[in-house]
Amino acid sequence: MDSGHFTRLSGDECRQLIRGHSVGRVCWLSGEGLQVLPVTYCVTGEKVLIRVDPESVMGELSGTVRVAFEVDDIDVPTATGWSVLVRGETREYTGRADVVLPEPWAPGSRTLTVAITPITYSGRAVSADHPRS
Repeated sequence: MDSGHFTRLSGDECRQLIRGHSVGRVCWLSGEGLQVLPVTYCVTGEKVLIRVDPESVMGELSGTVRVAFEVDDIDVPTATGWSVLVRGETREYTGRADVVLPEPWAPGSRTLTVAITPITYSGRAVSADHPRS
């Protein structure tokens, strides 16, 4: 019989996990209310970079905005997975020009690069007592 688990992940484990993925969700309280939107991203140094349309609601992220950024990986057949939550602040990215930026998921003009500077990392890994059928 399998044994499930619910494990807290260290900050280093969280950093490693998000570096291996490219799609997450960014959440913030915008002028239009609470937003939770999927984004493609990359990590350079400690910063999480996303590209946004400056004329959209996500254009607000060019200023100093507190955000939550979440990345998950779930395997439904084995009922295992993990979730990482990064809490941080955004600003327009003005860093190195040679950084390979994330390719936007959604169509349209995504000319503004925003950097999320992490303040805290938290994460969980979970496995059910037995695989789901």
